[in-house]
Amino acid sequence: MRPTYREDGSWVLPGGVVEHGEHPHVTCRREITEELGLDLPLSAVLAVHSFSAHHPDLQSGTHCPGEVRFVFDGGTLTPDQVEAIRLPTKELSEYAFLETRDAVQRLRPVDGQIMLAAYRARLGNTATAHLADGRHILDVPALDRHDVHVRFRPLWDSPLHPGPVPERLPVRQAWAWCFILDGRVVVVADPGPRGALPMLTGVRAGS
Repeated sequence: MRPTYREDGSWVLPGGVVEHGEHPHVTCRREITEELGLDLPLSAVLAVHSFSAHHPDLQSGTHCPGEVRFVFDGGTLTPDQVEAIRLPTKELSEYAFLETRDAVQRLRPVDGQIMLAAYRARLGNTATAHLADGRHILDVPALDRHDVHVRFRPLWDSPLHPGPVPERLPVRQAWAWCFILDGRVVVVADPGPRGALPMLTGVRAGS
């Protein structure tokens, strides 16, 4: 979302400040309702981020240990929910659905780091990401280590035929590759005498 109160023109994720006596998950649902006009269930905590007192993005006057942010998983919006979005125009001027690379360009650097950590925790179905000043405090997860961005293709047309292979068509080889979430690329090949493995240098059938 594009807030009207940021002089640098940077964008933000939906959210806001916890009120006195309020739990973070209650704040998140309240802010989503106030900013988007939606009431969304929250299924998981994707990321927790803390600022140190010297961080440049910390608001002046904030007491140490500074600001703590929680990023929750609000699910995937349906077309009807998207149509129902209503912004408070005095506070927010615009919203957009962006791929992660584009979103990072619009967010402040630390906001981009938090967003990517939360997105990758959801994508990889991993534990909550814990960050301090934009950096992971424990081992860096594989999707972050490899700087993974996934392009969403809802209308992508696969060139593969959706039905079974016709019996009259002799299949000489079968192979494919897939990206595994921990960073590996796996090649699956037909090990038969006429399959794909003999075409790979240094690989014998049955390996």
